[in-house]
Amino acid sequence: MKNSFFYIKNFYYINDKKDIDVSFVPPLVRRKLSLLDKLTLALAQQCYSENIQEIVFSSEYGEFMRLDTIISQYQQAGEVSPSQFSASVHNYPVSFFTLYNKLNIPYQAVSSGENSLAAGIIKSVISPKDVLFIYADVKNGVQGAACVISHNGGKFKAKLENTLFKKSEFDDFIVFLEQKKAEYTSPFGTLKWVLD
Repeated sequence: MKNSFFYIKNFYYINDKKDIDVSFVPPLVRRKLSLLDKLTLALAQQCYSENIQEIVFSSEYGEFMRLDTIISQYQQAGEVSPSQFSASVHNYPVSFFTLYNKLNIPYQAVSSGENSLAAGIIKSVISPKDVLFIYADVKNGVQGAACVISHNGGKFKAKLENTLFKKSEFDDFIVFLEQKKAEYTSPFGTLKWVLD
């Protein structure tokens, strides 16, 4: 892959459970949401705009906690809740967001083990569309970030270089988004801010 220039139009991140705000969701619906669902919805709500043409959701563990509950429920009672089962798939949080907001746009769910954040970024950057990228995980503490990636201008210009380096780190990506660091190095390439 050649160097790829792109723009980040806006971003939002959450790294503490207390910062998750889903007050826009009615209480009867909200009580059925997992922590990952709430994190994803809060991130998407902050960054989504009508210009978004595609959503990329990335998570290393996805609905791991919900799936763990289902397995325990099956082992103890010999049955599982159909609603919990249907909500245990990896793409559930982003599909719920699109259904809840009546959006008719494509979305992808990406998981690539410890490289899930980087894989989601790559998928977003290579798309020719304006993409809402969302990364969310809650297995090892709340970690979530969302940003709008575009090739048609935005607040910050960046580029992806075709170099392979160290394992991606959530904190490094946040520091990059806040422009406290000039680059973010992932296993798939390096993102760099570009001055026009």
